[in-house]
Amino acid sequence: MTTGHNSGDLTENEEKALFFHHTRKNMATKAKIKALQAEMKQDRKLAQADGIVLSRIDFAEKALAAEDKSTITQKVNDQLKIMEWLHIIPAYNEDLLADRAPREEKIEGQGEIAGLAAVDRVSTYAANSEDDRAWLRGYDRGQAIMRDNLEKALTKKQANRTNEEPEGDGSDPFPQDEE
Repeated sequence: MTTGHNSGDLTENEEKALFFHHTRKNMATKAKIKALQAEMKQDRKLAQADGIVLSRIDFAEKALAAEDKSTITQKVNDQLKIMEWLHIIPAYNEDLLADRAPREEKIEGQGEIAGLAAVDRVSTYAANSEDDRAWLRGYDRGQAIMRDNLEKALTKKQANRTNEEPEGDGSDPFPQDEE
């Protein structure tokens, strides 16, 4: 029996057992990844069927995950400049994407996006500060948008895929005038 310098004086059978333990774990993880990739592929097909351009989803995910948001706006500015050079768009102001919204509006908007993306309901602002409350208002608004509209949107898209009428909300779409 030979043992490697990192073997910790394992017997050959112990070394085999440990090796195949890690091999099985690695194979199981790869199977999970493959299943998740198949699920993501199906989700992306559904998004396309709902009229969503996948590059927009990819961009949104990248922007949401970006540590430095200025890299995102810089890329857009660079693309706009190139489109100007190619005469695809008229000349634009470098300050085109500058923040023109009041600070509170911007913070509420960031909170709304966080709510729509369902991230943790914790702002990066000092707890109970004006900025924190603004962010939380936006977060709650984003959650409300999802709560109040997602099911309706999914129902309508499903009905469109099957060429059916979406189920109504029980109200008469053509109420009779009472005279």
